[in-house]
Amino acid sequence: MSSIILSPKKIARLLFMEQVKWTMWFLSFMFVIYIVVVTFASGPHSSFIDLTNFSNGSSGIYMLIIGILTTSSFFYYYMQQGATRKNFFLGTIISSALIAIAITVILILLTFILQFISGWAGWNIHGQELDFTSSFSAFIYTFIRLAIMHLIYFLIGWMIGLTFYRLGWLYGLLSIACSILLLAITGILIEVTHFSFFTNIINLPAFIATPLSLVLIVLLFGVNYRLIKDVTVKI
Repeated sequence: MSSIILSPKKIARLLFMEQVKWTMWFLSFMFVIYIVVVTFASGPHSSFIDLTNFSNGSSGIYMLIIGILTTSSFFYYYMQQGATRKNFFLGTIISSALIAIAITVILILLTFILQFISGWAGWNIHGQELDFTSSFSAFIYTFIRLAIMHLIYFLIGWMIGLTFYRLGWLYGLLSIACSILLLAITGILIEVTHFSFFTNIINLPAFIATPLSLVLIVLLFGVNYRLIKDVTVKI
């Protein structure tokens, strides 16, 4: 392969295809666990949060992990194939956005299906923080929040992986400490994560939280680009 063949679009497609495989395995296990919990713990007075609420923390951590693995699992391989750092960066940006959207779509779709059959199965499933069944606007808002949350977690994980790769373990550990702060900020902006440390103190309205979330994404784009821009490829 040549760097011309490995365009950002080509890299994005290859990365997305591989990460979708991982995602399907993750969601399959999550779905089975949820069904087992709901089935065996159901009773006349039992009430369960829906699948999206049940899995949003786990799906965020999953995105964090595949973000970390993006550098160690794919960067050296694509550099060997002749890809440029810029093309790999752009391809990863595209694939990360696509995988964030894909995992959000699948989770919400499965949640709708389970809520539809819950009456027949005898399950009492309800929405908790993520009520996207009341109106179309609520659905769109929930979808955007979840997709942004998944993308931010991926970018934070990618930052950690790049820092370890470029600067070594000491700065890598510092990046983990920084990521905890970023996750806490994300919890303030998007109250669907398990890192919502300050939500009882700070409650930002959507018209402020959403633009700030997009600013955080742009900042993470910039940090990750600076880390990968002229990094030495380790043999």
